[in-house]
Amino acid sequence: MSEAALLERIEARLERVVEPCSIRFGTPISIVAMGLIERVEVTGGHAVITLCLTDAACVHFSGMQNYIRDELLALDEIRSVTVTQTMDQLWTPDRRRSA
Repeated sequence: MSEAALLERIEARLERVVEPCSIRFGTPISIVAMGLIERVEVTGGHAVITLCLTDAACVHFSGMQNYIRDELLALDEIRSVTVTQTMDQLWTPDRRRSA
């Protein structure tokens, strides 16, 4: 499988991960549509997902890490997953994708 095809499959799995605060506010949106995905890297079956969170002290980060890990490990090409957050950049509303 090409790298581009694998990245598309990863993004499709990430689309299934709903941003927790959006649920609380009654407007569920995926972490992809919310613009939380900063970077996706895959090397030798290991995926590293870097998030740009809306709050650097997000209380839901641990839960999102687990949810992302579970979604990506469902792909045959992925054997391990690390989810980190960037501290170099702050999330801003312009990162959201238009519906």
